[in-house]
Amino acid sequence: MRNSEHGFYSKTPPASVHLHEICSIPSAMYKLRYLVKIHDQEALSRTDQLWIELHTIYIVTAGQARLGTANEQFTVDTGSVIVRRAGTNLQHERKRGSLSPLQGFAIAFEPMEQEVDTWPFGSVTSLTSHSMTDFIYDLAQTCMTPEAHNSFKIHMLFYQLLATLQEQVGHISQENHSWLDLTIKRIHDMYTHPLSREQLAREFSISPEHFSREFKKRTGLTFVEYITRLRIRIAQEHLLLSNPSLQELAELTGYRDTFYLSRKFKQIVGSAPTLYRKKPKKIISLTFNYTASLIALGQIPHMGAVASWMRDRLQEQGMDQFEQRGEHEFIHNLDLIADADPDLIVGYAPHANLDRLRQIAPTILLPFEELDWQEQLLRLGRITGLEANARHWLTHYDTLQQEANLTLDRCLGTARGTAVCIFWNEESGAYIYGQGWGRASYVLYQSLGFSPPAHMKREGHLLTGYAHVPLSEVHLYAADYIFMSYPSELAQREAVDHLLHQACWSNLEAIRNNRVYTISDDMFYGFDPISMIEQLKHIMHQLTSHLSMDQ
Repeated sequence: MRNSEHGFYSKTPPASVHLHEICSIPSAMYKLRYLVKIHDQEALSRTDQLWIELHTIYIVTAGQARLGTANEQFTVDTGSVIVRRAGTNLQHERKRGSLSPLQGFAIAFEPMEQEVDTWPFGSVTSLTSHSMTDFIYDLAQTCMTPEAHNSFKIHMLFYQLLATLQEQVGHISQENHSWLDLTIKRIHDMYTHPLSREQLAREFSISPEHFSREFKKRTGLTFVEYITRLRIRIAQEHLLLSNPSLQELAELTGYRDTFYLSRKFKQIVGSAPTLYRKKPKKIISLTFNYTASLIALGQIPHMGAVASWMRDRLQEQGMDQFEQRGEHEFIHNLDLIADADPDLIVGYAPHANLDRLRQIAPTILLPFEELDWQEQLLRLGRITGLEANARHWLTHYDTLQQEANLTLDRCLGTARGTAVCIFWNEESGAYIYGQGWGRASYVLYQSLGFSPPAHMKREGHLLTGYAHVPLSEVHLYAADYIFMSYPSELAQREAVDHLLHQACWSNLEAIRNNRVYTISDDMFYGFDPISMIEQLKHIMHQLTSHLSMDQ
């Protein structure tokens, strides 16, 4: 019987294959050391300090924060990837925490040979890559599976991630040095100054004809059209935010001739600057809170992000006749926004795509961290011409707040004691919020006069906005009155219930006195007039129901 009948051959390799044609394989450059899940910016900061001697990759799967180096500041959000070389320090802005709780993964790795360390990235590189997010979920899942054969897959996925990262960093590096990118950045930085095609073409040592051809290929507009549209968009934003004269508007947008400004404004917008504020507008709201605020004002958006608890309420009241989306759908899907052809876009500042959003419609971004919900509502009222409606809502909330305080004065006395709201996050711990972020904290501390837990003050979380607290430390934030949002998954709820039966919890005064109340995480996410009133009513219902039972 021939060997071939058994499925193998004894033939020698073809004579055409010579040993000197076989390539040697380079040794592996790096080895994976650690992979951890991070739940907030504080965890990222602690990880960064612990791993200062290791190369580190941070991949953000949700939330937003501000980071930087000595020379550069950048905002990271969903899909952001940060690569930090060993020995390089990242700066973490702590003014008011991040715009929303940061979540993601951190990967630490090091060279296979300590004395040889070829590094293909910059000291700190920031980019946006959703394909990297897919890799990290696969890698994390594989790392959590104990089977021995997975060790091969772990390292395979790690090197796939590095290869993808190197490719994208190289691509971005080329783009960053493109004269077109530098030109567009110059336009957005210098739109109030005289700019010409010839001037910029000469600066980049290219012909004006080549400049025009490539610029229109990239933007879809001529150089002059692009600058004109940007200036008019910014003029629209100024008109909505304030009430400048035509001369002031010209100075703010780089026009010397008010007549020319008016002509261009009417050509692009369809109305004169003096009539623009009164013109009906199709609005897109990029955030849950601004959608709810617009609805409260009586301005139904054309499209808006809507929280899940609000959807049912809108349907019950017949106010759901607009396109409803999740916040995440707007983050990088600019085509979704452009296809709606809006007249105005509103959202939170900062936004990584502001320049591109402005090419779609005037874009007003308000700084969530610096304004409470009342000031945000007033500004949206000015923008939509409905400031009187905004003030009506504030008066209504103030009335409810005064009535609630009179009730608590009778039941509890004027010395309220301490209160805290704990949002359990899976089995890893909980989020606890300070006084300027909604999430029950505004109602408890600023409307109803409760004090935060002493531990929250000592740790400085009233100023940083929120903290993700490990499971073993949550009880340190206990207060006289505890409000809790439980995890939705049954297994996670059971883990929390098991914790609450341990001595560090069962001995707490709030638990012994039956002063622990359940709240909805989804409802308490809101920081808008509709949500704030619902939160106030819900907290008062919980408190007064339990107080009446105790009497």
